[in-house]
Amino acid sequence: MVNEERPRLSVVIPMYNEELRISSSLHRLTEYLRGQHYSYEVLLVDDGSSDRSIEVAKQELGEVPSLRVLASDRNYGKGHAVRVGMLSAKGDYILFTDADLSTPIEELDKFWPWLEQDYDAVIGSRKMKGAEIVRHQPWLRENMGKVFTWLTNRLITRNLTDLTCGFKSFSRAAAQDIFSRQTLNDWSFDAEVLFIAQRRGLRIKEVPVRWHDERGTKVRLLRDVARSLQGLYKIRANNLRGLYGRNVRPNPQPAQPERKD
Repeated sequence: MVNEERPRLSVVIPMYNEELRISSSLHRLTEYLRGQHYSYEVLLVDDGSSDRSIEVAKQELGEVPSLRVLASDRNYGKGHAVRVGMLSAKGDYILFTDADLSTPIEELDKFWPWLEQDYDAVIGSRKMKGAEIVRHQPWLRENMGKVFTWLTNRLITRNLTDLTCGFKSFSRAAAQDIFSRQTLNDWSFDAEVLFIAQRRGLRIKEVPVRWHDERGTKVRLLRDVARSLQGLYKIRANNLRGLYGRNVRPNPQPAQPERKD
């Protein structure tokens, strides 16, 4: 199944200096994927690591025929790595997830019903009813994230509860449309991606997920928050310059509320 020309699912994993934890993450990922009925591929996008991340990853996935490793010549930023992976992916549906699997890969099971209802993007949320936080982030980081989400919804996006959860899936067509327009490489890329999706009139579904904070984050809080805030104004400026293309639908649909059955 994994040798089909176009897999059902592509999993994109950006990584930067993940030598110490990428092996266990990839083991969990492949154990899950091998139990599924659909075809898949795994794309590792190394963002200029200075450690043995690529070597360790290849050792763990050496027998996975659907593995591809894409390596940058230097560290550009997570947004760049995600964009490279999403535009290189061959799957009908494309998921990007953090290298630490802070959102367990099993949470993807919750996404398929909505992807199969032709939602363009299905994204994980840690902040809506039904989400489970197994281990919280440090207080300051968690609350600054809430402030960033609030501010982003005032400036560029609409009605989204969690912009920065690193567990997002897209149809192939939506991924090509969105990520070919993405410009930002820093941590504000999530906000840009979702702004583009809403501007383009794409259907977004937020789904509550289980999540745990994984120690050893590459985030430098004050620096990255400052850059992310700058990113919001870059998004507004890019939009005024027409870099994101025309608005496909006059009234883009906001994220749909969770259905209560």
